[in-house]
Amino acid sequence: MNIEQIRPRISKNLKNLFLDPNNYRFVDNDQHKNVSGKDILDPTIQRRTRFFIEGNRQENIRDLIASFKANGYLDVDIIQVKDLGDNNYLVLEGNRRVTALKVLQEAHEKGFDIGKLDPSIFRSVPFEIHNNQDVEKHLIVMGLKHISGNKKWSTFNQSKLLYDFLKPYEKEARDEYVEKEDELINSLGISKTRLRSMLRVYNLISLYKESEYGEQFEPNMFGVFEEIIKKPVIKSWLDWNDNGYYARNSVNLDRLFSWISKTDEYLERNELEEDLEEDSNGEYVELDPIITKSLEIRDLALFINNEKALKVMEDERSLARGLAASGSVNQQNYKNALSKLEDSLKDLNLYSSLISQEDLRFLDNAKEQLTQIMPKQTAINIEGGNYTTNFEYGVKKHFKSIHIKKYKFFKDFALDNFNKINIIAGFNNAGKTSLLEAIYLLTQRNDISSYFNLIRQKNKISTLSPTLLNALFQDKIILSGVFDDTNVTVEMVKYDDSSIDKQDDYIASYSLKSSIDGEFRNNTVHTFIHERMRRNADQVSHLCSSSFKSPYFYDIDDLLGDYNKSIGASLTSVSSSESDDLNIQSAIGLVIDFMNKIEPTIKDVRFTEDMELKRFIVESAYDFNRSFDLTSYGEGIQRIFYIALSFAACRNGVLFIDEFETAIHYSLLLEFTRFIQQLAERFNVQVFLTSHSGECIKAFLENEYNNDYITGFQLSKIDDKVVVKRADGERFGYLIQNIDLDIRG
Repeated sequence: MNIEQIRPRISKNLKNLFLDPNNYRFVDNDQHKNVSGKDILDPTIQRRTRFFIEGNRQENIRDLIASFKANGYLDVDIIQVKDLGDNNYLVLEGNRRVTALKVLQEAHEKGFDIGKLDPSIFRSVPFEIHNNQDVEKHLIVMGLKHISGNKKWSTFNQSKLLYDFLKPYEKEARDEYVEKEDELINSLGISKTRLRSMLRVYNLISLYKESEYGEQFEPNMFGVFEEIIKKPVIKSWLDWNDNGYYARNSVNLDRLFSWISKTDEYLERNELEEDLEEDSNGEYVELDPIITKSLEIRDLALFINNEKALKVMEDERSLARGLAASGSVNQQNYKNALSKLEDSLKDLNLYSSLISQEDLRFLDNAKEQLTQIMPKQTAINIEGGNYTTNFEYGVKKHFKSIHIKKYKFFKDFALDNFNKINIIAGFNNAGKTSLLEAIYLLTQRNDISSYFNLIRQKNKISTLSPTLLNALFQDKIILSGVFDDTNVTVEMVKYDDSSIDKQDDYIASYSLKSSIDGEFRNNTVHTFIHERMRRNADQVSHLCSSSFKSPYFYDIDDLLGDYNKSIGASLTSVSSSESDDLNIQSAIGLVIDFMNKIEPTIKDVRFTEDMELKRFIVESAYDFNRSFDLTSYGEGIQRIFYIALSFAACRNGVLFIDEFETAIHYSLLLEFTRFIQQLAERFNVQVFLTSHSGECIKAFLENEYNNDYITGFQLSKIDDKVVVKRADGERFGYLIQNIDLDIRG
């Protein structure tokens, strides 16, 4: 779908802007109720809506309040509204920002400090007015930010938006409905697999809410319904129709709903005497759900077609009993053996005082056999999870300096006066890549998973085992720097934790500490041979958005994240010398335009997911009836695409590119280096890159963009110590052009 061109902006008093009580952000709130159009302006409704948006003690908008105080009002993402008439406007996009402004306005009127925020903004808030008939386009705009973008709603809320978009076309011809599906996935940059999976889940939830158990639905049950839809065997048992999104077998559907719900069961009087409290005077008792967790659905799928086991589960109100009843002889024997072992251990513990020296050999042998039975931990769970970003908006200076007290062979090494584009050159093994890694780790603060991932990717392994981590990590890491005039430190050490019971399978502990202007965040991990790692962490926090790109790393999920952010990101300002149409161009559009310049057959690049196959396909001028895999265009085109995608994901942050010129033909370097500088300026990204190519370095200085934004660093090792030479701006260009300075070493 082509989103309508940006509409003219107007400004009104903050009091004329009303919050949207039907915002998708909080439709999963237990206290939320859909509000009709005539009640939107009701003061009570507005107070309730504001409470939903603010959260307890304003925790949901605390970041925006801090940003407004620190940087003033930055017109980055324009507020979008609907004209209600009588000079009243309903906020469609930007409810959090409007709420934060209202909070600060009240604070200002009470005489409290509001930092750098200009009070005049309260009298003149800029926004765009949405066409009242533009419902679909508004849903797409919200989806780009909150489904594909970096400000995602909960999965339930995302599903509701997708459902609302397609709901009007359910009764249309199948071809027309599929056409609207394609329109939606192309606009949001999501796969059809993901779209239909979310629609299945939402429709199943809708069926549940229409059932007699519907009042028990809570948004945290979404995972249970999602797992049900993921299991083909359960879908088959329900006789699920994927065209109409409903279960043909209504009996089984109602039965399934009863397993995940509280139910009332009639008991005979003799049963009442045993099972009811003394003061109970009813014939019904409320029974807890049999299934409460999404993981339990996986166990259910193992015996969903075993009616005997299902009957046991229902009679005993126990999933475990049903699973046991359905198990094979080996499974039952295993459980019986485990149960006997547990009983024996309890008995041995009671009589431990009777153990003699002769018994120790037997017990040691039993211990050795148990150790051999237990599976070893072959991989560390290095999923990063959720994190906050300290500098997300209004970054002006990026990294000014860094000091590496200890990282690999860097000791007490310092660099300062960084530029927008920083080229690090030198012979092999001079420390170029290690320097990039050190600065990258500063941006990750206390996110220990980022360091583990870096080790995994450098060693080209799919999983990182705790024993390999122990072998690879030897020396501590101590880093510090100045980012946007703010001091940041990172320190990571490996140690033996005295508080850990020194079991035979304990390996080591790792502590990662980071501070910003004295505020510390910690992250500690304990690793074992057999046990899962244990993690004790403060809230994980990144310094800024950042990404590390290497020709030797390939992570499809990382690339997909960059792609989605590029779809949702648009250029809001360019220099006056550039074309005005760049003001409304998405980041992905800018990348595709550049790709088309260097390879005219490329018309578009889209991500697709078919079952477990994830890939980027190219719409080619060669053949409009078929698409080509991006890999068919060679490594150079792929690398240009992957690097260019990274800038939107690193907006206001830092991008690290190792061996920049690898796989890129020298004839493309002038155009590509200029494009890199344009992206860095437009997305406010500081770039650190390594190169050992003279042609590449010259290309940056001869592409006629702006050499004032470029600084070169030459690393070399003298007596095992890293030394550096630098040249920047016009002097750098002069040395390259006139005396053929070889900054590579």
